[in-house]
Amino acid sequence: MGSIVALGGAGLYLAVSRSNAWDRFFELTLGFAIAVYVAAVLGGRLRSAAMTVASLLFGLAAVEGYAVLQLAPPIDIATPGYSGGRPILGWGPQHAGIFHFKRLDGRTGAVVYDVDYTIDEHLNRQVISAETGPTIAFFGDSMTFGQGVSDADTLPQAFADATERRFRVLNFAVPGYGPQQFLRALETDMYRDLMTEPHLFVMLTAAWHAERSNCAESYMWHAPRYVLVRGVPTYQGACSDHWTERVRQLWTRAAMNSVFFKPAFGGANAADMDLFVAILIRAGQLVREKYGVPALILYLPYDAYVRQAGTTDRQIMQRLRDAGLLVADAELDPKDFPDQTLEIPGDGHPTGVANRARALLVQDVLAGLPTQAR
Repeated sequence: MGSIVALGGAGLYLAVSRSNAWDRFFELTLGFAIAVYVAAVLGGRLRSAAMTVASLLFGLAAVEGYAVLQLAPPIDIATPGYSGGRPILGWGPQHAGIFHFKRLDGRTGAVVYDVDYTIDEHLNRQVISAETGPTIAFFGDSMTFGQGVSDADTLPQAFADATERRFRVLNFAVPGYGPQQFLRALETDMYRDLMTEPHLFVMLTAAWHAERSNCAESYMWHAPRYVLVRGVPTYQGACSDHWTERVRQLWTRAAMNSVFFKPAFGGANAADMDLFVAILIRAGQLVREKYGVPALILYLPYDAYVRQAGTTDRQIMQRLRDAGLLVADAELDPKDFPDQTLEIPGDGHPTGVANRARALLVQDVLAGLPTQAR
């Protein structure tokens, strides 16, 4: 009886505890313990079957443990309320305030960055800009949000500063978001009240976001899910609502997938890339239909990645342009920034230097628009 209670307690703890990199290892270990218990209380063929299952689970747990150690994921320490479940888009800040965020290297414990994020009363990253007037809305993920940099160094803030704060600038980006959050926000008009004088919508993205728009990444569990229906991205609830995604989560959440299989067999395929592009195109169409202004895609090239899907970055950007979106190549050449760092060391997110450079790209695009659109 005591063994059953212990196993049940362990299972309950895993069910309610906060997710971390060791989850799948603990689940496999618990499965191994249950299989051993079953083998101990049963006999005959059932005992042999249970022992076989226990051996398999032990081996998988060992491989998973090794993979977690190899990955050495960073350790994030954040003020409570920084991120949690939210309707429509899946997650985001829970309340306004200043949130302290520290990231430590998973191997050495060294500080990667230690910053404060200011979240405004609308639950968006703060941007100091004009309080009213023509509005520039930025969408995207952690790169646009400004993960790892201060409020003063985010891309939207850099744009507000570069344009001498003549525009009202909003930062709707949230770490982990993909193109589907951009589209879903437009479909539901969730930011309509803030867009009183829309001027330009900006989305920073890259082809590897296709693994977010197809729900492949484990952290997209609560994100909006889209499928192509006669070539049009159609909302299908949350990623977690579909049984295929539930099955896929069993594998994508495993560290062994990231260490052993994803480098060799992962990445988006042609169908995933079509969905990614279609979501951006539909979002751009809704921006025009609902707000009468253009949408700008800041595109980060990664040709080696897209070639495995049978396309090129140039082809993707041209497809977006052909559909009426503005597109700017957001790649930065380190040679143009001597003695300056474009990515946070040990992390990869853009630094303030990179954000200010990309803000100038947005400014250049805006300057090239017809007078009535500026």
